[in-house]
Amino acid sequence: MKRSATMFAAASVAALLWASAAAAQSNKESSSSSSSSSSKATKGSQPAPPAAPDNNDAVSRRINNTAPAEHDVEVGKFYVKRDKYDAAIDRFKDAVRLLPDYALAYRLMGEAYEKKKFLPEAQAAYKKFLQVAPNDKDAGEVRKRVERLQAELQQQERERAAATKP
Repeated sequence: MKRSATMFAAASVAALLWASAAAAQSNKESSSSSSSSSSKATKGSQPAPPAAPDNNDAVSRRINNTAPAEHDVEVGKFYVKRDKYDAAIDRFKDAVRLLPDYALAYRLMGEAYEKKKFLPEAQAAYKKFLQVAPNDKDAGEVRKRVERLQAELQQQERERAAATKP
């Protein structure tokens, strides 16, 4: 939740800066068309350009993708509550496609995979969560889940090997 608030605050500030930069640019263009001799401005007085609308830089991708990724996670939570794990996993995947470092989406994806008994996929999602957010408040619990899943996978492998022996 703290990360979401921080991202929202950053997006709000960026939007305000972009609006003021656009207004300044508009004012500069209107004044330069009336008098071309006074159109030279110093380098320090020019506003920073707004983020690229075509997602070519990391800041604009973060700004443009945060809200849709958070929405995907919320919809995914809705599906989990209704035991629709495939739909939830799809939404969590959409969220991490938009924001590859969105730790909550990885954790929730791991939980959904675990409920479906897709243990290798759950373990991979949990490991990605730990890679993205090793100091998260839930990291200790997720590490325990990874260890438990590893033990379960090893047990399944032993059972498979024993069943195939003549």
